[in-house]
Amino acid sequence: MANEITMPKLSDTMTEGVFAGWRKNVGDRIERGDIIAEVETDKAVMELEAFASGILTKTMVQGGENVPVGTVLGLIGEAGEMADSAAAQPIPPAAATGPTAAEATPKPEIPLKADAPPAVPEAAASHTEMPHEKASPMVRRLAREQGIDLELVKGSGLDGRITQEDLGTFAGQQQGKAEAAVPPVTSAPAVPAESAAPTPMRQAIAATVIRSWQTIPHFAVTFEIAMDACREIVSALKKMPNPVGYNALVIKACVTALANFPLLRTVDPASPDDIHISFAVSMPDGLLLPVIRHCQRLSVTEIEIESSRLAEKSRDGRLTSEEMAGGSFSVSNLGMYDVDEFTALIMPGQVAILAVGAVRERPVVRSGQLAVAATMRITLSSDHRIVDGAYAASFLKELQSALEKPLLFFM
Repeated sequence: MANEITMPKLSDTMTEGVFAGWRKNVGDRIERGDIIAEVETDKAVMELEAFASGILTKTMVQGGENVPVGTVLGLIGEAGEMADSAAAQPIPPAAATGPTAAEATPKPEIPLKADAPPAVPEAAASHTEMPHEKASPMVRRLAREQGIDLELVKGSGLDGRITQEDLGTFAGQQQGKAEAAVPPVTSAPAVPAESAAPTPMRQAIAATVIRSWQTIPHFAVTFEIAMDACREIVSALKKMPNPVGYNALVIKACVTALANFPLLRTVDPASPDDIHISFAVSMPDGLLLPVIRHCQRLSVTEIEIESSRLAEKSRDGRLTSEEMAGGSFSVSNLGMYDVDEFTALIMPGQVAILAVGAVRERPVVRSGQLAVAATMRITLSSDHRIVDGAYAASFLKELQSALEKPLLFFM
């Protein structure tokens, strides 16, 4: 019996998605867990895994189609079922009357060498060269939104792959050609870029922040933390095989403190003691929050490696739904943009988010004397229905203590 491949619900807000394309062809052998297709949701382009083994016997949608959740995309069965499916197709009226004279005329057969592979029809050959071999899902999505034909774009990446920068270069070239060919219009002002239709990611972000601000009573508490010890560690490990950045140290400190402040984290019913940290990754048209799972089991170095892996997958549009779900607590770091401090909005379903500013030298008072030291300002946004100011401040005090003695993370 054939197994149906259906459009999955990949996020809480998803009701439909764009089917980005097949990774497999009809007739291909598929094993459970293979990536068989790509789906564009309101947040990202995700890979669709097979939940059964067999032969891809039939595809029912094509790349670019908008498909509601639950729609059957294709079938996985066995070779016999593929033949039965083909035999069951209705015969067009023209075919039912028999072959035409041209079709009835036998065509001469072209002998093949014994070792030569069978010829591949032109249509099948072009179908084998799927678009994902030339560009990442994120690049393909941006190209569709900008109306760019990837066949016209020259890739500068490895093996000629098209990057986001290539899209920008191509768009600039096309705009220059258009401006050179068309005289300037003075009767109406140019439409600003901000008025263009929002992308699916921006629409999803808008829906999320509105829900957050309207349904969660936020309050914020800010601390300034001495970062001299953390700066020494980051500097010492910079040239090592596995360097560690400030964000990994902050996440590790959050995990340490959250163990003693359970009200600030969302509990995973399947594993109540596990702490899964969401962290913000900037994208060209918004941001994503992939999740580092089981952080309490990871070292600082392992957190750094996992966060780098997830950030790369985010920018390539290859995150799975599991890699964006189930966060216990969020961290948003704008320190790399020289932001001193800011307030972040809580993700719906979570209790708190930590906003992290830049590590920089600032004037401080120590033992009654003015001095200069490396400090970092952090702001915790919390849900006032669940915790109050004293609880949040106590958490930040423990977080401060952990970051000011970061060598304990490595013991």
